[in-house]
Amino acid sequence: MATVGTFDGFHLGHQSILEKIKKIAAAKNLLSTIVTFDPHPKKVLGNPNAGEVSILTTTEEKLRIFREAQIDQVAVIPFNREFAKIPPAEFVRKILVEKLAVKEMVIGHDHHFGRNRQGGLEELQQLGRELQFSVSRVPGFSLNGELISSSLIRKLLEAGEVEKAARYMGRPYSLFGVVVKGDGRGKKMGFPTANIDSHHEDKLIPATGVYAVDVVMEMLLYKGMMNIGIRPTFEFDSLTLEVHIFNFDAQIYGKPLEVRFKKFIRPERKFPGMEALREQLLKDKQICENT
Repeated sequence: MATVGTFDGFHLGHQSILEKIKKIAAAKNLLSTIVTFDPHPKKVLGNPNAGEVSILTTTEEKLRIFREAQIDQVAVIPFNREFAKIPPAEFVRKILVEKLAVKEMVIGHDHHFGRNRQGGLEELQQLGRELQFSVSRVPGFSLNGELISSSLIRKLLEAGEVEKAARYMGRPYSLFGVVVKGDGRGKKMGFPTANIDSHHEDKLIPATGVYAVDVVMEMLLYKGMMNIGIRPTFEFDSLTLEVHIFNFDAQIYGKPLEVRFKKFIRPERKFPGMEALREQLLKDKQICENT
C-alpha cells in the first residue's frame, strides 16, 4: 500500500492521502508505504534562470512527520538527472513492484511521475492492470474555497501570511537551526537575541519583519518574537534571523532549536536610534506575549 510524492509542506491535502493509505493498509493487512525524493526534484530539474528553489519541508522534517503519523515504511530515493530519465513504466516496475511489492497505490489529484512527468493516472492504471496492483486517486483538498497546494503555501509565507499558511498546513510553519554568535546589540537594549543559522540552505524563509513565535529547545516550549531582516537601523546588509526568547537567560551558542511562526506583527523598518527601536520592541513584545 503506497503513495509517491515530494510532500513538500505536508499540508492538509497530503495528510488526506496519508490517512487513506493508512486506512486501506490497516483493513487489508498491508504495510503503509511512502516513496519520496531527496533533493526536491525542482532543485535538480528547475530552470536555472528562475532563481533558487525554496522548500517548505526538509527530508529530515518529513521523516519525523511520517514517523509521528505511524507510517510503516518510507523509501527516500536519491533524485538526480539520471534518475529523472527513467521512463514511467520502468519506475513503477523496478521500484514500486519489484522492490516494494506494491499491491495498491493512492495518488494525489495532480500526481505525475517518470521522465518529463509523463506518467499520470491513466498510465498508472494501465500499468496496474499489467502488473496486478490497483490505483485510486484522492481529490484535491480545499479550505474556504481555495485549493491547497505547496505553491500556494510558499506564496503565503513569502507574503508573511504565516497564520493562513498554518491553517493550510495543519500546523505552524517551522525553521530549524543552530544558535550562532551575533553582535550583541540586542542585549545592550535589554532584548538579547539568539541568532539562527538555518540548517538547510534551500529552506524557505518567510517575509522580512517581526513575528510572534514559539521556540522549542531541549524538549521545552518558550514564547518569543523573531526578526527576519537586514536590521536597517544599524545599516546591516545581510539577512539575519534572530529570536528573543521570553523569560529566558542562558548560554545557548551551538544548540539546535525550532522556531514556530504564529503571527506576523509588523514589517521591518528603520528607526531614528536605539531608544526608538527599544520602545517599539517593548510594544512588539507585549503583542507577542498575548498571542
